[in-house]
Amino acid sequence: LFAKVFVIETIVSCTSALSKNRYGWNIHEVGLLGCANGLFVIPFSIFVGYVSKSYQDRYLMVCLLSAGICGLSLLIDVSDLVGGEDNARTYNKNHWLSVGPSQYVIGYFLAYISIQSFEGVIGSAMSKLIPTALATGTFNSGLLATLVDTFGRSCGDIFISVMGYINIRQLMNLLFIPGVTILIACLVIVRKYYDLLAV
Repeated sequence: LFAKVFVIETIVSCTSALSKNRYGWNIHEVGLLGCANGLFVIPFSIFVGYVSKSYQDRYLMVCLLSAGICGLSLLIDVSDLVGGEDNARTYNKNHWLSVGPSQYVIGYFLAYISIQSFEGVIGSAMSKLIPTALATGTFNSGLLATLVDTFGRSCGDIFISVMGYINIRQLMNLLFIPGVTILIACLVIVRKYYDLLAV
């Protein structure tokens, strides 16, 4: 849950700074991206809920994490890693390994929609796996999940600020390489405990 919120926060909260610095987008283009994102995520979440009748939560976790990893991988600008123009103000436009606006939008949608839909699957799995003793009292599983959510969001915002301070030109790689690593770690954990998640 922490990893999911942390990665989502790094994807969404950096959008305006990242798109303005790399692609020269204005506020209207950033707003359009956010609006389209919201329009896509709701039907997809409904679809995941419908599909969950036929597939176990653990299978959906693997699928959604894999899609999230693919989406975030599209956002890693390899041209900056292999000696792109460090003094360039925007992205390495003529380099075939660079992440242009179209690839950014595709990766953004794929990562955001799959990871955001992952939340419903986590909630479903938690409701089946958490002992009933944690469902009562003040410090119940719902409160703990909210606290973890808030902590993940705060850590994501702090992480964006620190990475932007380190190097705003390399912000995309500084945010999304760790994001991919976190999602891969989550996928490994889900696969490791796959039998325990059979509910």
